[in-house]
Amino acid sequence: MKKLLVGALAMSLCLGALAAPKPLVVCTGGEGGAYEALGGQIGHDIGKKIGAEVEILNTGGSIENAEKLSDGTCSMAIMQADAVTSQSVPRDLTVTNAHSEAIYWIHGKDGLKNFADISDKKNSKFAVAVVAGSGAVVTMDNFGLVDKDYKDVRTVEFDDWYGAAEAAANGFTMKASVNIPIAGLLYVGRPKFIPKDITEDFGKQLTVGEVDESSFTDAKDSNGRPLYVDCKIREGDVGTLKTDTWTDPDTICMSAQVVYNNAYHAGLDTKEARDVKRAVAKGINSNLKAVRQ
Repeated sequence: MKKLLVGALAMSLCLGALAAPKPLVVCTGGEGGAYEALGGQIGHDIGKKIGAEVEILNTGGSIENAEKLSDGTCSMAIMQADAVTSQSVPRDLTVTNAHSEAIYWIHGKDGLKNFADISDKKNSKFAVAVVAGSGAVVTMDNFGLVDKDYKDVRTVEFDDWYGAAEAAANGFTMKASVNIPIAGLLYVGRPKFIPKDITEDFGKQLTVGEVDESSFTDAKDSNGRPLYVDCKIREGDVGTLKTDTWTDPDTICMSAQVVYNNAYHAGLDTKEARDVKRAVAKGINSNLKAVRQ
């Protein structure tokens, strides 16, 4: 985990003499990724508004961010929506939709072209490759909660996307001397941001299939809105990878969300708490205008 100190920032004159709250710690994602960029931009803006020191933490993603929200390490985080819904997080949160994220089903020649086929009993020998701690782990678990047909689907966790992509390309992996057939890998992320470990190193061995299980769209997010929505993978979204269909493949999308723990301003007096909460809301919403899809 990398910690980036944005700095102790001067108090904003437009808000008057706010008592600077404790440092605002924002949990994001991997170094150089979309979560880091968004979290840093929002955190920096809020820090200027309220006169607080801001720390940007690089993390393993949504699962670690949920843990750090719960233990008080961070007061704000960028997380995918199904992690906000399914992971243990503080109760008094403000959750705001950011950009859209797609669920990518990527497989080799011996895998399954449609993710929905993994729920068929005849394909029970197959496992799904995911990266430990990634959003794909959360999504696989949540799929099993939404539709019982996916409850017993096996996953194999890898340390990085190179390992997951290699297993999908080969169609199998070895664990404890056991050969496990791999149906494909699941990746959750912003369009056009699929890791190079997948798109460059295995671009000729992997193709993008479809995720068209209609039952997933019955789920709701923490705000009571649809958690997953039907969407398309557009040309150019998958880098060097090819797709299985002549038209844009079907998949499922959800929102990345900015999650703010209201406990951050709870210790201030009534006026200061109101001003800080207003500044946080403005900082989030003004920066999200440019990234929402």
